[in-house]
Amino acid sequence: MAFQGTTMPGPYLGLDLVSPIDNMDPATALKLINIFPGANSPALRAGYESFATVGSGTPITFLQSLNLADGSSRLIAGNSSALFSVTTSGTPTTITGSTVTNGEWQSTTYNNRIYLCNGVDSARSWDGIAATTSNLTFTGLALTSMIGVHAHKERLYFIEKNSCKIWYGGVQVTGTGGSPALTSFDLSYVMTRGGFVVALGSYSNTTSMTSQDYFWACSSEGEIVFYTGTYAGDPTTWGLVARYYIGRPLGRRAFVRVNNDVWIVTEQGIVPISGLFQSDPEAALNILSRRINPLISEAAKLFPFNYAWSGFFWPQGRAVYFAIPVSTVGCHLLVYAIDQKAWTLFQLYDDSHCLSSCLFNKLPFYGSNQGRIWKGETGPADARIGSIDQYISFDCTLPYSFYQTRNNYKTFKDIRAIIQAAPTIKVGIVLDTDFRPVQTLVKPISSSTVLTTWGSPWGSPWSGASVASGSYSFDRYSLKGQGHAASIRFGGFVKTQNLQILGFEVRYEIGGQV
Repeated sequence: MAFQGTTMPGPYLGLDLVSPIDNMDPATALKLINIFPGANSPALRAGYESFATVGSGTPITFLQSLNLADGSSRLIAGNSSALFSVTTSGTPTTITGSTVTNGEWQSTTYNNRIYLCNGVDSARSWDGIAATTSNLTFTGLALTSMIGVHAHKERLYFIEKNSCKIWYGGVQVTGTGGSPALTSFDLSYVMTRGGFVVALGSYSNTTSMTSQDYFWACSSEGEIVFYTGTYAGDPTTWGLVARYYIGRPLGRRAFVRVNNDVWIVTEQGIVPISGLFQSDPEAALNILSRRINPLISEAAKLFPFNYAWSGFFWPQGRAVYFAIPVSTVGCHLLVYAIDQKAWTLFQLYDDSHCLSSCLFNKLPFYGSNQGRIWKGETGPADARIGSIDQYISFDCTLPYSFYQTRNNYKTFKDIRAIIQAAPTIKVGIVLDTDFRPVQTLVKPISSSTVLTTWGSPWGSPWSGASVASGSYSFDRYSLKGQGHAASIRFGGFVKTQNLQILGFEVRYEIGGQV
């Protein structure tokens, strides 16, 4: 029979770890590392470079930005013994103030100050101008018992450590002078599953005819309650309006604000608060993360409640980042592409380069286990320090396809990779057949000077012909493989180059039914 041809799309729809392996959407991927499925076409992620070093090699367990009224910004970093302020040019200054023994801070911005508490050291604030942070002056709750903080309707709310109690201050009371008193509000009578309060927040529900601004509290057992009203001490307006049960949250920082919404990372997956008001909690669990929930659940078994579970929204990059701890010293980044509603996994050159993370000066930043702060999305190479940098590794497994017919055996002949890249880009490709990944994928290292043209033996590195950088390549080369279904695996190491993956055209002969 004459050659048949089928074009497999690039992984536009990102990771899919839940669909039946014999019936996946062809635009998804079984494995997707360091390829971002954003607008236009899936592309290699950008690299990252050294920004600043603080704390003499001590792990950076906290990273957050503070935006000041004059339009400037500061990056706040913390380790187990100090706090630092870093300017947009990368100049660090120690701002510790009173003694610090724990770097697992929670924070919020209120009155152009950053408020910090960790349940061990004295809660404090910093205005971006003073030489050091200053301890809060609130009374009623010990500063060392404050482990969470949030600002709602012009009042500060604090979480008491190992408790279901929250404490609130007065309207526009900053706790930076005098001895203002905090008042307690006990949620232990409301939380029917027990546990302790993990996080507090605000959410404006816009699903009804009129918007409602709610105050919410989430427990360690995954019970989340919503209140409406002016403040917790006003019985005329304050009242419980909703309660939901979700999976246990994976940490005090596992609550990521995305525009008007809050996405909660739980042991079952990611739950958007907006989804709770639109459907039941189980359906809400599948709105965002259905295709990658198994990945989160597996990581949660190893790190069931950890400060490293965190995330941030990067509007300019059209992406939401979630840090997934993979060891006691580092994380991977589970990244959501807003435009395609697709997921991918980012792995830095070294996992320990991302122990904490945040958005600062419109870019992702990572705090490492070695005391170095990295600036992300800065160029086509990883871990750049001066003139030294590393290759970006990428890896993808496309879904199995039966290529027009499930019943017939096929003999695969050749493949045409449709990519946009420089002529020196080399990619390793193998073809797995009938759900057996038996071939070893050799991931070649691309060079800026060495060129291996199309037509090399099956499974070896290849690259485009000698054309201008960024040109589209449509060259074809031979391959071998037989079976009913086949999956394309490809990968490589790239530095100082860009790469976009549009698709793969596979040609084959159809045989009889076997």
